[in-house]
Amino acid sequence: MTGRRAFTLVELLVVMAIIAILMSILMPSLQKARRQSKAVVCLHKQKQWGHFFGLFVNEHDGKFAGLEYHKWMDVLEPYSKDTPKVYFCPMAVRTVSDGARGSLAAWEEEGRKGSYGTNYWIRDKAYPFLPGEYPQDGWWKSFDVKGAGKVPVLLDCAWSSGLPLYEDPPPEYDGQTSSYAEMKCMRFFCVNRHDGAVNGLFMDFSARKIGLKELWDLSWHRDWNRDGDLPPEWPGWMRRF
Repeated sequence: MTGRRAFTLVELLVVMAIIAILMSILMPSLQKARRQSKAVVCLHKQKQWGHFFGLFVNEHDGKFAGLEYHKWMDVLEPYSKDTPKVYFCPMAVRTVSDGARGSLAAWEEEGRKGSYGTNYWIRDKAYPFLPGEYPQDGWWKSFDVKGAGKVPVLLDCAWSSGLPLYEDPPPEYDGQTSSYAEMKCMRFFCVNRHDGAVNGLFMDFSARKIGLKELWDLSWHRDWNRDGDLPPEWPGWMRRF
């Protein structure tokens, strides 16, 4: 008589242990690949926004009226209305009210939602209620400027827009943002969406990855760090990037 030999309990446990070890090895790589693919999609969306901004600017003598708060969405809606998903980075599609937190939360304001925000220093007219400590003549009033490739327009952001200052401190921990009452607006943009970086669109309509520390090296307004001050002290969570 011949019989089929069944697996013993020990053999099954060994096989399960091997599978668990392989999964623990593969999962971080799979998660990293997934994040990288989302970063690529996000960058593609930023390039789409570059196209929308370019169309608008070409029709308005190189100037941009309405590039503040969430109203930039209203201004650009004639160009972006057929691509509703373009408002969200794939890493941040849910708002705080939907359960998202920190850097991976989209913002919500007066019925608008998104996870990108504009540089509020780009306006065709100066904001009349700017606090005294802000450079009153720092506005970028036209897209036709020298060094446009260093002037950020639209980035991954925890709010719809912001007025960064060089003196703004970085987030003390990963996921810390700010509010307009605190006016530490760099924290709106210093969000860890893409492994120590964000994606951003610049005034020359190029889009690229930006390291979080590099945010302080960009030309957010016309008087950005003219005194050549040292960058802020980086908190521990940012030093590894």
